[in-house]
Amino acid sequence: MLVRATSLKNTLSQYLVDRITSAPNIEVRTCTEVTALAGNDVLEEITLTDVRTGRQSTVRTNWLFVCIGGVPQTEWAQEVGIVRDEGGYLVTGPDLQEYRANLNWPLERAPLHLETCVPGVFAAGDVRHASIKRVASAVGEGAMAVALVNRYLNSA
Repeated sequence: MLVRATSLKNTLSQYLVDRITSAPNIEVRTCTEVTALAGNDVLEEITLTDVRTGRQSTVRTNWLFVCIGGVPQTEWAQEVGIVRDEGGYLVTGPDLQEYRANLNWPLERAPLHLETCVPGVFAAGDVRHASIKRVASAVGEGAMAVALVNRYLNSA
């Protein structure tokens, strides 16, 4: 497990830190970043860089899971008028009713479940207000968003 920061404690609950550090099959490397990916048809290796020393190492692997943090990074949405909650998460579907003062919905129909306040713009996964914040949920919402985009396009 690679951690860009100096510790897991800044981003995880203590019970998770304890479980990870006590697991015999998990090595935690702090202050380490993935700086290169390599492979032909599939991923074959990753290059890791220790940000303190600049030392690089190569690890052979066919898998890489990236979790880049819990900050939604939705400043762009505010600039285009998409309603966000106080934490910066995108508000969608029925949850938009809570933000009625900020809602300028131009259509006669209500927003679809994952639709933002901009018709035809959908949000799925962790970036969405009141999401479950789990990979399986994000994948499911992504599949659902594809179906809703098709529904939107077919009704336009």
